[in-house]
Amino acid sequence: MWFPRSLLSSLVVLQVLLGLGSAQFTVVGPGHPLRATVGQDVVLPCHLSPRLDARSLEIRWIRHEISETVHHYRDGEDQYGDQMEEYVGRTELPRDGLPSGRLDLQIVGLRPSDDGQYVCTVQGADLYREATVDLEVTATGSVLHLSLEAYEDGGVRVLCRSAGWYPQPEVLWRDAGGQRVPSVSQRSSADERGLFEFEDVIVVTGKGPGNWSCVVRNSRLSQEQESSLHISAPFFHDARPWMAALGVFFVLWVVFVVLSAYLFWRKVLQSRELAWRKFLLPQNPDVVTLDPTTAHPCLVLSEDCRSVRWGESASVWTARRGW
Repeated sequence: MWFPRSLLSSLVVLQVLLGLGSAQFTVVGPGHPLRATVGQDVVLPCHLSPRLDARSLEIRWIRHEISETVHHYRDGEDQYGDQMEEYVGRTELPRDGLPSGRLDLQIVGLRPSDDGQYVCTVQGADLYREATVDLEVTATGSVLHLSLEAYEDGGVRVLCRSAGWYPQPEVLWRDAGGQRVPSVSQRSSADERGLFEFEDVIVVTGKGPGNWSCVVRNSRLSQEQESSLHISAPFFHDARPWMAALGVFFVLWVVFVVLSAYLFWRKVLQSRELAWRKFLLPQNPDVVTLDPTTAHPCLVLSEDCRSVRWGESASVWTARRGW
């Protein structure tokens, strides 16, 4: 029996499709969590076993927690009608892998919100299979910043801050001897990108001077950052305001005593000097009498000839002299 070539080709394709629809296959994921950093591109691996041609199948990637579509492929084309808004323009199902049963999903520009579990689903003529892929998103924050804030409860308040972490990191303190120190205040929040920033506070008291360290751990990366701050002895003395006030009072008291002693000693010297002058000066000084015959013509003597003043004719006499 003879069949047209086009009809024969159609029968072959139909047989392949029927065979694929009735074939027993499984969907296989990576078997372990994937870890990627914020801002990077990531590929979520998934494939058919055995390695069948998947171009005729319906492939859908969904978020496990909310069962919403991340990427949808059907009838040889991508379907965007039901795609989650936050994944628009960020996903791709590479076509070159479909003939060999590869169903990998690429996500570009990884965000903290991409963290979680994904499900790779495959549906044929009469079969449905799926596999899960765990994606762990991470981000290491900025360099730790340590600062002395204020005196509190007889100690020094020390603040450790950083930003840009995902997931929320663990913060711990170590004293000068390497022992853990509990925090007295903790605050953390997520920014508009979903990255965490934190402020952690301890109060360093009477354990003495030395290096105090803030350590931040990213549990997923098994990494930690550490920053140390050296606190010298004078800070601990200043941490007790009553001692500082007592010291200031003592200094002022010493200044007052010294100044009082100086003023008293100076007064005594002045008294002694006045007494000595009185001793040297005669008690009954001689009375001086002026001779009117020898007095200047411009001067006028008193009646007792003991005082003198400038006379009224002084100006006339001065004019005549040309003075």
